[in-house]
Amino acid sequence: MQPHPALSCGLLLACALPCQSEFEYYHINQVLATGQSLATGVGGTTVLSVTQPFTNLMFDTGICTGVGTGFVPLVNTQRETMYPSFANLVTQLASTEVFIGLPAPIHSHDILVTCHAVGGLNYRKLKKGSNAYQTGMNQVTQARNLALGLGLTHTVRAVTNIHGETDHQTGNTHYQMNLVQWQEDYETDVRAITGQETPVPMLHSQMSSWTWYGQATSLIPIDQLNASKQVPDKLLLVGPKYFLPYADGVHLTSEGYQQLGEYYAKVYDWAVLRQRRWKPLWPVSAQASGSKIIVTFEAPDPPLVLDTTLVSDPGNYGFEYFEPSPSRPVTSTAPIPTLLGVAITGPVTVELTLSGPPAGNKPVVRYAYSGRPAAPAGPMTGPRGNLRDSDPTPSRHGYPLYNWAVHFEIPVTN
Repeated sequence: MQPHPALSCGLLLACALPCQSEFEYYHINQVLATGQSLATGVGGTTVLSVTQPFTNLMFDTGICTGVGTGFVPLVNTQRETMYPSFANLVTQLASTEVFIGLPAPIHSHDILVTCHAVGGLNYRKLKKGSNAYQTGMNQVTQARNLALGLGLTHTVRAVTNIHGETDHQTGNTHYQMNLVQWQEDYETDVRAITGQETPVPMLHSQMSSWTWYGQATSLIPIDQLNASKQVPDKLLLVGPKYFLPYADGVHLTSEGYQQLGEYYAKVYDWAVLRQRRWKPLWPVSAQASGSKIIVTFEAPDPPLVLDTTLVSDPGNYGFEYFEPSPSRPVTSTAPIPTLLGVAITGPVTVELTLSGPPAGNKPVVRYAYSGRPAAPAGPMTGPRGNLRDSDPTPSRHGYPLYNWAVHFEIPVTN
């Protein structure tokens, strides 16, 4: 069967959405899920998502259990994963905000989630050529065969990824390049199976738990940010995870997974359903003027807020000023300025006040960049910050779904 050319540009305009390309309706929209233990729900001991309120699907063997022989409603069984809350919020937003007024069945968006994540594996053991990756391709083939056998249309819309901890532990210095290659391989190999021309973006989130492993800083979340800036339409950075509740310093609680799923749903809704370019709350510039630095952000939903209720203040709301000592002129006798204060000065601007003007050649502003070694991750203990936007997206479970600023380091310019 050919996909319904249902959502033409004219119909999208009727929904007050920007027209970029024709959105084709499919009965089954498959989302592949990869990553390590957080992608399988470790720590989510209380199962919350036990009923399926829509018609979202998984294999009859379960969400993260290989390849099945049929489709069943998408629910969690042994532990809470993010996938039911992800799919269910996508379906709700599709019918109540995106495809309003369109006839059945094209007013809905049903998702099939198939997970092939494996706990504890680094990129090298999950990339193309690995057993886990091949399981993902087998899931695509099987899902397509089952769908066509039922007279249903099928496509793969995206890959979700929760990853980075093991590559932090092993000191992977090529993780940015790895992420770009990972998404490219999925898109190429999925298209070879399905014949689709539509893209297969990878939705991923920053690791926020490196202090639990004994280090104050980590390159992995910065690589995750830089990879998304390198290919912004391919690697969609959902955001950090420092504001979520953690069960053990590394893995989330059941409520944490449920909330994380809705964050992934927001990005899927924005980029896949609405076909808009997604950018998280991330910095675009840091400009110095005397002893002041203005950091300008891109924000999905301004204005910015410094929130010390949902996340405790680690000091200066998570902002740091840093001058690498080799960058300072030999003749400089001025002390390295210290950060005295942080204030929001506009809908997307934050002002840092220093004790003096920058004196080094390569000063930087950091945010949620460092923490106390051995500290568990989380909104009260781990590497974190207090900057968020005012996103009003409704949660199906009552969670606030603000976008929190990413872990970052950005050079200061004059």
